[in-house]
Amino acid sequence: MRILRENIYLDIDGVILTRGVVPAAHLGKFLKYVLRNYSVFWLTSKCLGEKKEIIRYLSQFLPPEIIPLLEQIKPTRFDLDKTEAIDFSKEFFWLDDELFDSEKNTLRNHNTFDSWIELDLIENPNQLIDLVNSKLKYFGGR
Repeated sequence: MRILRENIYLDIDGVILTRGVVPAAHLGKFLKYVLRNYSVFWLTSKCLGEKKEIIRYLSQFLPPEIIPLLEQIKPTRFDLDKTEAIDFSKEFFWLDDELFDSEKNTLRNHNTFDSWIELDLIENPNQLIDLVNSKLKYFGGR
């Protein structure tokens, strides 16, 4: 049985950038894949309803050919917990390296804890491409 996920939510630190603001390995391939197959949203404290600041910030660290991909990612807005910006009426994946306990509890309350994909790009630098070739491909969007 194929479960369709419609949305992907992305953090920046630990997802797009690794420690020391180094671009994640396979970032271009990952972004092209998720943008082609999902509705992709920023879910980061660096985005408060507008993506202009994110693009400006990431432009300092990422190759120029990545920037047009980043511009396709939709902004979100939240006040305290990132979960405030998640559309729980749709299936989703949330890629983040760390969540607050309150965010984990919100996911549990919505029976969506398994939608969180915990990233550790230091332990597994190839995790983004591994996800494209496994979990995201199997469940893959449209």
